[in-house]
Amino acid sequence: MKSIFSRLLRLGTLMTFLCTAVAFAAETYPDIPAPIKNGAGARLGHVIYAGLGSAGKAWFSLDLAAAAPTWQRLSDFPAEARDQSVAAVVDGKIYVFGGAGQLKRADDTVDTVMFSDVYCYDPASNQWSRMPTRSPLGLLGSVAVSINGRRVLFFGGVNTAIFNGYFEDIKAAGNDDARKTAVANAYFGKRPQDYLFSTDVLSYTPADNAWQTLGKVTYPPTAGAAVAVNGHDVTLINGELKPGLRSYKVNRVTVSDETVRAVTVADLIAAPGERQQEGLAGAFAGYSNGVLLVAGGANFPGAWEQYRHGQNYAHRGLKKTAHADIYALVGDEWKRAGSLAEARAYGLSFQLDDGVLLVGGENQQGAAVSSVQLLRWDGARAH
Repeated sequence: MKSIFSRLLRLGTLMTFLCTAVAFAAETYPDIPAPIKNGAGARLGHVIYAGLGSAGKAWFSLDLAAAAPTWQRLSDFPAEARDQSVAAVVDGKIYVFGGAGQLKRADDTVDTVMFSDVYCYDPASNQWSRMPTRSPLGLLGSVAVSINGRRVLFFGGVNTAIFNGYFEDIKAAGNDDARKTAVANAYFGKRPQDYLFSTDVLSYTPADNAWQTLGKVTYPPTAGAAVAVNGHDVTLINGELKPGLRSYKVNRVTVSDETVRAVTVADLIAAPGERQQEGLAGAFAGYSNGVLLVAGGANFPGAWEQYRHGQNYAHRGLKKTAHADIYALVGDEWKRAGSLAEARAYGLSFQLDDGVLLVGGENQQGAAVSSVQLLRWDGARAH
């Protein structure tokens, strides 16, 4: 999946992680020590945690309440390095799920795989531990949120068998270019529904070490969506319908006890100079002064036109493009609200009291960046 797995495939998800807002002392924040894209992160109180992805096994913290916030290097992640893990906070600990990376077999061969393991980071002891469980569904490309502080909810994500099967077929093709092309054509040429992205709203409760499903969403599932949380409402912005083809839809899921209810919000408007919104993968998202902001993200301009003309391999021959546009949902209407300093996607979003902290990401050249920026809405535009 070109946008989700660009680092693994070298062909082309964000996850965003949001918590309850509190006030912080600083107005500006230092760059993260290791440029980071496709990483994982979470916020616990006044401290944010980030790592993995292009940062390898590195894991960092930043105390936002400090007079002069400084990143600290913490204990490294204890397992294989991985891209696009997802993370959430439950009961004062951070849980990291899945991701994709390189797995060394007993015969010293190396495979690209989706991981199903779960790790817990305890900030009090600065120690990692592996949980005695595995995710029952593929979580790569999903988003993870904790609404009540007791369990983690997951939305979207790719199908494990289809994803792993693609890499197995590519490996089997070896140096045979014709065979690799045939594998790619078969993989990227499917219809969106044939990728079997997850429609289940999956739940994990660490206290019981238990997984369950709260039901299914009725909208077309995506991978690599941006996410913002407001109370019991989880808003999912765009994401991939299939490799190379993004959704321009915005869906809001309300979680109440053991039930979920999804409604469609207004479609994201077209970017300047474009006839339609191509949809975004790996965008940043969060709230500022009660307004939902969406920024950055990446897509393949022209993919929807090719798809509507019958080309399922919708991004064939197109260039993946990162964006700098900022959008604001004011009432029920999207407005273009400004622009980031540079185009970026696949970074981390952290909800603060007055805005969204954007950490890292990937620029138009595909390089990971280390900048940290605070995105705010002033009532008329975003800065």
